[in-house]
Amino acid sequence: MAMETKERGYVRLPAFLERGFSDLRREVVARRRCSMCGTCAAFCDKIRIEDGEPGFIEDYDTVCGLCYTVCPRTFMPRAEIEQKIFGEVSIGNDVLGIYRACYEARTKKGDIREKGQDGGVVTSILAYALETHAIDCAVLTTANGDWRPRTEVARDYEALKEGAGTKYTLYPSVIGVREAQEEGCNAIAFVGLPCQIQGLRKAETANANQPYELRIDDVKLLIGLFCTENYNEELLDFVNEHVPLERVKKFDIKGKELLVYDDDGEVISFSLADLEGFVGDGCSVCTDFTAELADISVGSVGSAEGWSTVIARTERGDEMVRGASESGYIEVRAINAEGLELIKRLAMKKRKRGEEAGL
Repeated sequence: MAMETKERGYVRLPAFLERGFSDLRREVVARRRCSMCGTCAAFCDKIRIEDGEPGFIEDYDTVCGLCYTVCPRTFMPRAEIEQKIFGEVSIGNDVLGIYRACYEARTKKGDIREKGQDGGVVTSILAYALETHAIDCAVLTTANGDWRPRTEVARDYEALKEGAGTKYTLYPSVIGVREAQEEGCNAIAFVGLPCQIQGLRKAETANANQPYELRIDDVKLLIGLFCTENYNEELLDFVNEHVPLERVKKFDIKGKELLVYDDDGEVISFSLADLEGFVGDGCSVCTDFTAELADISVGSVGSAEGWSTVIARTERGDEMVRGASESGYIEVRAINAEGLELIKRLAMKKRKRGEEAGL
């Protein structure tokens, strides 16, 4: 990437590394663009996430620029990232990004089907990746008994099943990559939202352009989840007023409703229009619906009930999907044209909304 540089001591740094944490706070946090992805805290040991925003552990600032560089809300060198991971650059009007294949898929494992979201595909692909030693752990966003999100470093099949299911509240899940590294893992899969995938791809691309060791090469597989928007934890307090969270078995979004399933088999529905006050601030400027920079993207939109849409983007991602299918973890079939068009319409809608909010 061609960019202006300045001399600092004996190291020649890219110009964007002149930006520090105070710039991040001013340009991202103060402007309510922070997505709470956790990338800054994952790669800088002086940052932690508290009360819904990043802050320094001590009264300290620096212009090393690492936090500013990896944040997905500062700048996005999309063409450079795409060239690095795909070997090509997407055309501007291609709202699904670059991909090799698109399927409908579902798990063939009955125990995963019982716990998984929609088709249980993410858990099954990760199980295949663990069995074949393509990864040694998977960083998941899971939840405690009252559905408060947390990260989990899953290192076996049972842990993967426990982490199955979508969580609809914001959490800085990228910090789980650091947790996995601290546990000695060096072949890490990460499952997360488009903004989190963007942060990790920025770290991957920036690794060669700055003097710090990010250990991003430990991350071997990125699975991105379709996302229109996500919610802050106040949503859980709201739901708890209608059904005790300890009784909730599953959350799901279908169409224009949030569905809450309780332990009696009852389903309580909430209109998404009534939940807009709980939407995370940073979601408004996001333009990515299908996690376009992931190795594999997964979502329920566009597929039949009980199936998931799976977009294999990179060679590594395609190998994982095909391997999981051939080994009996999942079954796949071609997605129909109507389903693909629906995904494109929603992707275009989010892109336009994000572009307008980002002006």
